[in-house]
Amino acid sequence: MSYRYRASETFWKKFYRLSSKQKESVRLAWSIFKRNPFDPRLGPHRINSLSAQY
Repeated sequence: MSYRYRASETFWKKFYRLSSKQKESVRLAWSIFKRNPFDPRLGPHRINSLSAQY
């Protein structure tokens, strides 16, 4: 399955405010996410019906 993701402007504004250690952590999580958005290292969870409505 192929996915395409694009970070929002809000994401980038908040990303640049992070410390360098936090940025590195985000980069690692993003690389894992790009390979497999359901990787257990990311702690994914099901979206219940209430969340899906929003």
